[in-house]
Amino acid sequence: MDTIMFRPAKLLITIVDKYSDGLVVAASKRGGAKGGTKAVGRGMAQYCPRDGIAEEGPTKALIFTLMHDEAESVVQALHRASLEDPGHINGMALLLDAAAMVRPGDGMENAESAPRRAGGERMSTGSNTLITCIITHGQGGEIMNVARQAGARGGTILNARGTGTEDDVKFFGISLAPEKEMLLIATNNDHVQAILESVCKMPIFSEPGGGIVYTTPVEEMFTLGQ
Repeated sequence: MDTIMFRPAKLLITIVDKYSDGLVVAASKRGGAKGGTKAVGRGMAQYCPRDGIAEEGPTKALIFTLMHDEAESVVQALHRASLEDPGHINGMALLLDAAAMVRPGDGMENAESAPRRAGGERMSTGSNTLITCIITHGQGGEIMNVARQAGARGGTILNARGTGTEDDVKFFGISLAPEKEMLLIATNNDHVQAILESVCKMPIFSEPGGGIVYTTPVEEMFTLGQ
């Protein structure tokens, strides 16, 4: 039986227009990525209409790419592809420091951190945070509106499904709500506390099983196609 080892990793989350996902995956593979996971979400408008409701934007594709030694070359390949074809590859990319990547049979002899990156028009490393809200279906728009009023510029909603079972419901005494939404908000660190305080005051987060919120430091955030 293969030994399972834990290795340092980087998680690249690329958010682009729905029909650009194939170009992103191709560019990532040219940089050495082994694969990835695609999800479909919907963007939120970058303004708050007069009625106070955040409007939905175009459908978005999110590509989650877990990397190890190839992180530097994948980021460079994706950035280069977006500059060469800005009309088709445009959006945002977030590079996160993952706790560990598991590969059966991997050893630790080459588990150094990815080298420091240089070049490219990118935001300052360490100045942004990804806020993730997992809530019951249909709540994402309202939460986004509250977050926007606290300083968030925009976000992306993903359709998701909970993994709870009927036994979980009996044990925890909560209603089973398998249809979920994931709201992803990338924001400057200066706005994180205000956004969290505003969002967590919403009634849904005081209900058992209503939702959770967590934050992840963003190591690097840059735009694509610019």
